[in-house]
Order: sequence, then structure tokens, then C-alpha cells
Amino acid sequence: MSPEIKRSPDINKILCCIAMGPNSEWVMLHALHEAGVHNAKVDILHIIPAYDAAMATPIVSFMGEEKFRQLVEEHKEETTEAIKREIEELKDTIIRGHFDESVDRIRKIHVYEGDPELEVLHMADELDVDMIVMGTHSKGLTQYTFMGSVARKVLKRGRVPMLLVPPLTV
Repeated sequence: MSPEIKRSPDINKILCCIAMGPNSEWVMLHALHEAGVHNAKVDILHIIPAYDAAMATPIVSFMGEEKFRQLVEEHKEETTEAIKREIEELKDTIIRGHFDESVDRIRKIHVYEGDPELEVLHMADELDVDMIVMGTHSKGLTQYTFMGSVARKVLKRGRVPMLLVPPLTV
């Protein structure tokens, strides 16, 4: 028999994972709502999937490995900054429209490149968050019916409560 739970868990830090798709605003709205309920801070995370080496092989053979690496590095910083600007605009739109009082709830915006599942789990540990909020979008008939593969994997391996936000249907 489980011990009796006498109080709700403390939720002080929330990791909001967004994919910069059509449901990003919906996911961020839920994260900010939870932050308001729990008087918590929110870190926003977007992961740029690492490029597929097999796809790059023809380009590398044409341009050369050194030029290709240089091109990737130059555009990585440019892409990261552009995504951060888009997230800032999205955040400002949401706060103006829904959560004027929560402007100070967002602690930081993080944009990294890598495997989305591993990076979400890594950031959750590194930031010592108490909750993860993410969307459950799927990418077609071959994907899982109710949630995307990243959400499913993070749910399976994560160590903190998760709020999974289904796509907003119009």
C-alpha cells in the first residue's frame, strides 16, 4: 500500500518544450497557466534536430568536408538566433493577450541542436525542473496515434511530472 499523500508537490520550475509549430502558442499558454497556479518560473526549450549525416554525404563530396563544416557552423548560430527571436515574439504575443501579470515568469529561452528526446531529458536534469510541459503532435499515420514519439520517449524516461498538451483543434 502506498503512503498517504498529505500535500501537493512543489512545482517551482517548469520546462516548456516547443517545436515552433502550429501548437507552440497552445503549449506555452499551458506552461504559463501552470506557472501562475504554482507561482513557478518557466524555461522555454526548443531543440533543432541534428542534421542527418547520410543526407549530408552528397553535399560533403561536392563541397569538401571543411567547407561543409564551416557552412554548418555559420548557419547554426544564425538559425539559433532567428529561433530565439521567434520565441520572444511568441512569448510577447501570449503575455500581452493572456498573461500580462506573468511577464516575469519566463526565466530563459534555450535553443540547442541535438536529439530532441535526449536534450529535453538533459535540460530537465540540468535545470532541476519540477514539471515538463510539451505538445503531443504526431507526424502522420506511421507515428503513434495519441502523441509524438519525442513526447512518448520523454514521458517514459522522465523523472518529473509532465503535462502533455494535445494539438488544438479548430
